Amino acid sequence: MASLFTFPLSFLITGLPRRVFSGASSVLARTVSWCLYGLLISSAPTVLAADAVLQTLLDQVYTAEPQDQALQSLDLYWKEGTEKKPVILYIHGGGWVFGDKNEVLQKPDFFTDNDFAFVSMNYRLRWDYTLYDQLEDVVSAIGWIRDHSESHGLDSRRIILMGHGAGGHLASLIATDPGYLATANLKTTDIKAVVTIDTFSFDIPRVMTELGNFLQRRQHELIFGDSDKIWQASSPITHLKSGRKVPLFVLIYPVENVETSLQTQAFARDLVKLGNTAIMIPGPEGAGSTLDANLGKPNDPATRAMMTFLRVAL
Repeated sequence: MASLFTFPLSFLITGLPRRVFSGASSVLARTVSWCLYGLLISSAPTVLAADAVLQTLLDQVYTAEPQDQALQSLDLYWKEGTEKKPVILYIHGGGWVFGDKNEVLQKPDFFTDNDFAFVSMNYRLRWDYTLYDQLEDVVSAIGWIRDHSESHGLDSRRIILMGHGAGGHLASLIATDPGYLATANLKTTDIKAVVTIDTFSFDIPRVMTELGNFLQRRQHELIFGDSDKIWQASSPITHLKSGRKVPLFVLIYPVENVETSLQTQAFARDLVKLGNTAIMIPGPEGAGSTLDANLGKPNDPATRAMMTFLRVAL
């Protein structure tokens, strides 16, 4: 059943346009009940495995024939236990051009304390490589997790893609266009959930014609070129189709950024209209570009809301 949930409750009542709820019956009633439930759960302590020793496996090349070993490598963080752990695969931001897997701050400690394994990956960066290379790298990292699930206690049936900025775009495109995962004999339903953090590029034609400012349009033109066909193919929203199931989406966005809010709301609306589940989590007022940096910090409201729904989904 299509579902759209939004945190916090006060923002739900006052902050979202009515059109966000179109296409899903009784969504508002379900949203309110889930928000109340989530607020109760998120008030409880979340740390589950703080006493276990953090294990690390760093700089692991995840593809059989790497073109660049540093850029095609990942770091794995986990804690030993009797049961296999769900896996967060984190894809850094940086406008498809910059960024590094080391830029994770408190995330490994937070997620491993909460009984997840955490993987942070590098990927080949523009300008030396293409967008397709980057998508191929994410799929290869997913394959590495599946291939090494037994040796490291990873639950390959519960993989969550998490991406910041451009990383969120890559995660969303892989989760909505089945062609990329098909190259590894996987389906979009093999991904349990997707978490995007401050992601702007769900609908690239809309960036180029309506929402983007001059610098944003110039950046997207440099990355995606000037072909509307390529813009469409590179837009996660394009690949939402009737009868095509995609993972649960958790969309964390800066409430004060109108352009990103509109992109997020439109993507969530189309997910719900086609029978999928979308969870919108507006960041606190003033959080802005610190949403990713704050994720995993004690009492961060976006983190608590996200964890509530991930636990339900898993």
